[in-house]
Amino acid sequence: MHLHDGSRVDFSHMFAVSFAGFVAVANTLSHRRAASKQVEKDQKIIPKLERTESGRLGKLEKFSHYVARQIGFEDPEEVPGLCKLANDFLRKAKDWEENMYEYFDKEEDAALLYGKLIHEFDRCILTYFSFHWNQAPAVISQALSSDSGKKTQLKEMLSAVMRKQKFEKITKELKVTRLFSTLVEEMKVINGDSKCTDVMAPMALSERSPVLLLMGGGMGAGKSTVLKDIRKELKHQMDSCRPFWEKASEHAVVVEADAFKESDVIYKALNSMGHHHDMLQISELVHQSSTDAASSLLVTALNEGRDVIMDGTLSWEPFVEQTIDMARNVHKHRYRMGVGYKVAEDGTVTEKYWERVDDEEEDANNDNNRNRKPYRIELCGVVCDGYLAVVRGIRRAIITGRAVRVNSQLKSHKRFVKAFEKYCQLVDHARLYCTNIMGSPPKLIGWKEGQQNLLVDPKEIKCLESIGNLNADADSIYELYKPPSPALAEGSMWDNIVLSPSRETDQQVLKDSIQKIENLPTNS
Repeated sequence: MHLHDGSRVDFSHMFAVSFAGFVAVANTLSHRRAASKQVEKDQKIIPKLERTESGRLGKLEKFSHYVARQIGFEDPEEVPGLCKLANDFLRKAKDWEENMYEYFDKEEDAALLYGKLIHEFDRCILTYFSFHWNQAPAVISQALSSDSGKKTQLKEMLSAVMRKQKFEKITKELKVTRLFSTLVEEMKVINGDSKCTDVMAPMALSERSPVLLLMGGGMGAGKSTVLKDIRKELKHQMDSCRPFWEKASEHAVVVEADAFKESDVIYKALNSMGHHHDMLQISELVHQSSTDAASSLLVTALNEGRDVIMDGTLSWEPFVEQTIDMARNVHKHRYRMGVGYKVAEDGTVTEKYWERVDDEEEDANNDNNRNRKPYRIELCGVVCDGYLAVVRGIRRAIITGRAVRVNSQLKSHKRFVKAFEKYCQLVDHARLYCTNIMGSPPKLIGWKEGQQNLLVDPKEIKCLESIGNLNADADSIYELYKPPSPALAEGSMWDNIVLSPSRETDQQVLKDSIQKIENLPTNS
């Protein structure tokens, strides 16, 4: 197309963007149509979501009421004891186990009933949090709220305004305090303060290269569990059989943004106010400062030649690639934090996470670098089905107060999986674990030694393709994948646990016992 002045306008870019948007919308609609058919089929296991007269979304069925309905009690008021146990189990409240034993104390086969109820609670958590992801903040807030009566819309609005004012006041007052406390935390980790972390004094590195272990995987993938389980398993092995990075990890500096978030003075002050409605906002408020603190610790530890475990999602390729590049060269040059991700006024994006210290500054600090060996870089990736990560994330938010948005969580899984094979080419050794099976140890499904290509378990590695193609805007497990959904396939965990034929029998056994305990009339 030409304008009156003879200049030409190119609509090709605009068309490409519009077409990409059209494809995204079409994909979402196709996921939703497939999901609606599944919804009709499985109505019982989907938490009820009321709608107001105007058609807006209303209240979501409480978890305790949902549990009662799954076991066969349509009126949760009939079984207050069961509802309390369900809530306590969900929150991991103090004495929840003891209270559950007491509940079945006078029943024959009390231990058997206890086990069946635990199993049913686990199933209910899995299904309850696999739906209505767009309502996740409300779900978390409801799980943490006491039944203190209804609040009017005006009261809620006033409370929100007052909370916002308090947030701003606390943030302003503690800004300088945060700066100094973060510096102290970094110094503690680097110096091996045992009160702060498991980090110990560095071992002599003259005989080997220092190690950078990258622990990667989407939020809620189970990275901490994998590291813990591997350490536990390898304690019983001969030292010579233990992986190289496992030996080094005993004396490593652990770099984790979440650890800085939890020690952030502003985060602690806002969390102590008890406003669980604002859990997401509080986490996001301190996200950048905790990320910056972790980056500062990382570059300091690498400059000092320490063994390092970097625990993160590794979902942003440019950051990971630049970090690996820095680690490859840090034995020759010192580095500092770069400007990060910046967008100029003209829309130009600059991504520079690390930069070399200039020659003059380097000369003053280079004595320790001359005889250093290059870093050995190891990658330990962890993957799991997207819906499992969401369930774990929501449950963790209820128990610990650390929340993330479902959309961000799913994106982190998708991006990590898509980048994993590329990362494998950049590191010296790599392992990939899957944590899809509840109650079982992580399964090794891929590994790379030295210059070899990535070796995989042909059956298990299929999950990488599925996770790489998941719908990050999904509202439930039914919208997560294109049909036929691998998460719902025959033999899947969902099929084996949620839709198990034995579940109905177990629920009936529990119902019969609970009716007696709660003094309800029976049909017999």
